Formats: sequence, C-alpha cells, structure tokens
Amino acid sequence: MYSRNKTKKTKKNTSKSSSKNPSTQSSTQSLQMTQYISSNTNKLLNYKSIFSQNRKIDKSILFLKKIEFDIFYSCRYKYPILVKETITSQTGNPELNGERIDRSKIIDPFMEDVEIPTECRHTLEDYNKYMAYGVSMGHNAAAGQHKTNMKVFNETFLLSNITPQEMVLNSGLWAIFENWCKKLGENHKLYDITILTGSIPSPKNTFIKDIGVSMNIPQKMFKIVCFRHIDKPNITFMEILIANNSPYFINPKINNYDISSYLVPIKSFNWFQKFSNINLKKLLEFYGFETKQIRPFRNIISMELYLHRLLKLLMLKSNWFGYLIYSKNIQELDSKWEECKLLKKEFENLQYHQEFYELVRTKLIKESTTSNKSSMIKNNIFSISPKNNSNNSNNSNNSNNSNMYKYTKHIKNTRHTKHNKHTKHNKYNKYNKHNKY
Repeated sequence: MYSRNKTKKTKKNTSKSSSKNPSTQSSTQSLQMTQYISSNTNKLLNYKSIFSQNRKIDKSILFLKKIEFDIFYSCRYKYPILVKETITSQTGNPELNGERIDRSKIIDPFMEDVEIPTECRHTLEDYNKYMAYGVSMGHNAAAGQHKTNMKVFNETFLLSNITPQEMVLNSGLWAIFENWCKKLGENHKLYDITILTGSIPSPKNTFIKDIGVSMNIPQKMFKIVCFRHIDKPNITFMEILIANNSPYFINPKINNYDISSYLVPIKSFNWFQKFSNINLKKLLEFYGFETKQIRPFRNIISMELYLHRLLKLLMLKSNWFGYLIYSKNIQELDSKWEECKLLKKEFENLQYHQEFYELVRTKLIKESTTSNKSSMIKNNIFSISPKNNSNNSNNSNNSNNSNMYKYTKHIKNTRHTKHNKHTKHNKYNKYNKHNKY
C-alpha cells in the first residue's frame, strides 16, 4: 500500500525493488500492518480503553492479575474476553527443586473465582448442564503451560479463566494451537513472547428451556501472538490465529499440521478489531510493545507443528468426543460407544468419554419422549454433526451477520495449500471441508 500522491512510475519501480530486496519487502509489510490497525493511541492507557475499538467502552470488563497471567473478564458474558500469558523456554516446567505436576493423576480443580461478583459468573453446574450439547470448560491460559507449582496450576482452573468452548475444538485443534505457541519458547532468537487468547461473543445468548440456563457461547475464538526478534529488536511481530467455536476433526495419522490457514489476513485486521472490539495498538502498547513497526511473522518462522505420538492420540480422542456428542439418535450413540470401548487400552482412560456418553444419552431419551417436538434442540447448540459435511461453517452459528460471512468467504479462498496436502485424500477431510472459519 503506497501513498496516492506517488506516480505510476514510482509504484512500478518500488514494486520491482521490493521483489529483489527483502528488507524493502519487509518494510512494505510493516506499512500494510500499520494501515490495517487503528492509529488512535494513548500513552496513559487504562485497560478498559483496549476494548474501545467501536468507540463504545465495555464497562463490564474486570481486570484480574493472576500469578502468571492476566484476565480481562466480561461481566456481561460471564467469561474472559482476553487472557494474556508469556511464553519462555521454561514454560510448562516446575520451579527450581519443585515436583513435576502430572495432570492425569490429579482431579481437575475447577472452581469459581471469588474475585468475580456472584451475578457475573457461571457456576460449575451451569457448565455441567451444557456438556450434553457439546460445551466444555475451555482454558484460555492453558493448564499445561502453567505448572510452575500447584498454586499457579490451580489458578488456571478458576472459572474466570474458562470459556464455553466446543469440546472437539477444545481437545483437538485448540490443543494444536497451544502446543505450537509453547514451542515458540524453544526459539532462542525470540523474546517477549506474548499470547493473548480470547473470544468473540455471540450477539445473543443460548437458552435451553430443559436445563433453564442462559449462556453466551462465543462464535469464534482466537490467539493474538506477538514477540520480538533479537535480529530486529525495534520491530513487533504479530499474527492472529482464529477459528469458529465449532468441531474440527483432525486426521490423527498425519505427522505435521500446518496452522497457517487459520491466520487472519493482514487486510482483515480491521474486521477483527471491529468484531472483537479490541484496539490492537492500544493492546500492544498496554504491554509495552513498540507499535511504530508491526510486521507479520508467517514467513519468518514455521507455522507447522509436529504431531508426536501423544498429540496424535489426543486428536483421536478428540474425534471420538465428537462421534459421541453428535450422534443423531440413541441407536447411533450406543453403537459408537461400543466402538469407543474397544479403544480403552489405547486411550488408557475412558472416564471423560463415558461422562459425555451418559449425558448425551439422557438428552436423547428426553428429546425422543418430549411432547413438544418444536421446542427440541436437536443434537447440540453447534448444529454440526461429524457426518454432515454439507453445513457451511457459518451455519454453525446462525447469529453470524453478513459482514462476518464475507470475511469467512474471503479467508477460505486464501488458505495455505500446504495444509490441504495433508487432508485432501483422507476420510477425515469430509468433516473439515466446510468448517475452516
């Protein structure tokens, strides 16, 4: 993007030099990034001013300072709008002389956060009632990345750090995002690695009459990733990963997963700011980042994650959550559960799968016997079945407006072809075909 005052000849020459000179090309990218991020800044920032992109500050947002992460919590939606954490080479490791925390040997200590007013929070019972419809308690600051000690670890299980997240997304694609972010700490050329995880709320709450609980289910979830590079200390590198809060079925047999197709295009940053109400420049300045030069990093570091054995197993487990949750009737559910039980030795523990199976079965029995068929909520609130590949991703949330649909359409046409190489000819592709954004 060049100034309109320049002549055609100047544009042509500049374009040629950009293709030959990497530094010039990087400068162009920086200029583009700056143009697509609002320029309104304030040196004396209040945290609430970060959420003022649409000139309307959300006064319901509370700021909570935890030991290793910050929470921007929305009283209106009853979940965090944004959570900030830092990645280093020691992320996920215990403190000096501390014991390593093994989550498989601990009962997840989910609990309400007493720092949040009672009227501004959901209860554990609320989340339990929504489980049968595919909702899980999704961490913003990942528990696996905060194992310094038990006090830090337990803070990640406070409901102030939890978002209503679709279960297959939570245990599958989101785990890939989290592991990729954690791997950044192994790159010794990067520093000040900051991850800001958040949600774009739905315009309307979901109310399920049978359980009597109203809950806002985010329509999209994202991670803003930024860092500095020792070779270019005056530049802030930033990208945004985004996904629908819907099931993504990942092929557990692939070795590498490319997440570049989930990057928000640079020219869509204004779209992101509009629908998240986050002013990116103010957010970066709030955490001390330089905003004069902001550049993407998609071309300087790998956007792939190697799926080791445990991650592949996690993807398989994630898929089976979906097979159970989105069964259309009791017969299909029971059949899937019998298949799932054959994997007990491989999975080691089927407790959580069984919990979903029992909740979904109870729901299906209730739906099949209800007299008011028109009020029944078929399958779940996400409206996507793993065997239904005709649903466009926007249909996963009927409240998406036309502007978001245009963005989705654009982003589909700019996918990275490398990712398609892994999913083009496998049986899992039918589940992902229409469910990128």
